[in-house]
Amino acid sequence: MHVAIGYNWFPTAAGYHLERALSSLGHVVTYVGLPADRRPGYDNTVSVSDIISALPRSPDLFVWVDPAGRYFPPGIEDLPIPTVCYLIDVHLGTWRHQAARFFDGVFIAQKDYLDTFRRAVGHDQVYWMPLAAAPDVHRRHDLPKIFEVGFVGNIARAHRKTSRSRRLDLIADRFRVNDFYRSYTPDEVGRVYSQSQIVFNTSIAGDVTMRVFEGAACGALVVTDSVANGLSELYEIGREIITYNDDADLLDRLSYFVGHDEERAKIALAGHQRTLSQHTYSHRALEMVSTASNDRFERCSPMRAASQRVREAARREVYIHLHMLDAIFDSARAACASPTVRFWRALPCLIRRMLM
Repeated sequence: MHVAIGYNWFPTAAGYHLERALSSLGHVVTYVGLPADRRPGYDNTVSVSDIISALPRSPDLFVWVDPAGRYFPPGIEDLPIPTVCYLIDVHLGTWRHQAARFFDGVFIAQKDYLDTFRRAVGHDQVYWMPLAAAPDVHRRHDLPKIFEVGFVGNIARAHRKTSRSRRLDLIADRFRVNDFYRSYTPDEVGRVYSQSQIVFNTSIAGDVTMRVFEGAACGALVVTDSVANGLSELYEIGREIITYNDDADLLDRLSYFVGHDEERAKIALAGHQRTLSQHTYSHRALEMVSTASNDRFERCSPMRAASQRVREAARREVYIHLHMLDAIFDSARAACASPTVRFWRALPCLIRRMLM
């Protein structure tokens, strides 16, 4: 199969992990997303239908992956091939409901949102596809366990007043840890987790994060907050990973497993084996391609049959939340909107930019 994939490229992006997995399965993969450091791409105002029609070989499937940065190309709903999206941060905001309506198939990372998205798109081609590990970077290195607790993740200003920041401070005061506040390359993430007895995780809004899979793939014991979204279906709690309920419970469990090497190693190994056998991006890529290539898969994106006005309104909401100001102006200009209308359509995006 020839897959055209579009997303905002960066080294740790789920889209990049998925792209490599598709290639490893023998598929031809063409990147049609934004240009990045030393990687060619396309401007976000270029129609994806024009991009794909100009390729030497026509793709069989178009995939758009969240988080998209400022990438949501026009023309998705006009493609003559099946289209799917992989929505990851569905637990944050509702603009992805509009984005999902442009695709024939919708894959979401958090199980509890399946019904919400099925109602939003008006069809049943919405599937749970959890995040995963990329074994080429999330792997066990033969390194000494110099950290009692390891963590790599976003500690940006938006997280400074969350439970994540509070719990990291509590951990840093009590355990031997890596530097939580620096950035790490993908290879360094694998090394840090391999050097950690325990990988700590806490969700933002009850989501099952990448860190659960990545830590387990690197051979560390994963200790994560007790959440829904299918976590207990992905891992056997207590045998493959450990969960906690609050700050006190977290510190108790960390202290216990730091002091019980054999028990910790046994659970970590079980989690590692489960991850490599069921939770890699190759498993996810295989599921996505199998679903989209099934004879019963329909090209049922609501936007395929929607009026131009409905399309523009839905796309504008996506543009606002992705801070795609130029795309908003271009869309309004193409619709022959007056300067005043162009300004009012762009105003929400301008406000978000100033507040973020």
